[in-house]
Amino acid sequence: MAYCKSEFYTVNCGMEFGQAAMLLSQGAKGYRAVQPNSSTKLYLPKVSRSSGAVIDMWIKAKELDANTESYIELLAKGTGKTKEEIEKDIQRPKYFQAQEAIDYGLADKIIDSRDAAFEKRNYDEMLA
Repeated sequence: MAYCKSEFYTVNCGMEFGQAAMLLSQGAKGYRAVQPNSSTKLYLPKVSRSSGAVIDMWIKAKELDANTESYIELLAKGTGKTKEEIEKDIQRPKYFQAQEAIDYGLADKIIDSRDAAFEKRNYDEMLA
């Protein structure tokens, strides 16, 4: 998301959980949107159940720590909150309705099908 030079809408069209919510927060400011009845959930990253040798479980635990750290950093960058606030908030699953997601900093506005973002465009004419 951060490497795209063009501005494009990032839209929560229903339910965004975990990493999908983090991606929403990384969209271009002013172009992050949620639909009126959407739901967003933040929670700690998980790793699949592990079994086997202790070293395999240790490797997965290290991977989970790294994933959690980068997840928190990206959420902090996208929402404008501190890492400590994000860590505290995701200790338990945290659900947001559309307006709550905006207030938290995950999105910028609520859109519906009548919004300008959904206008049909004639790209051939625009390119000519």
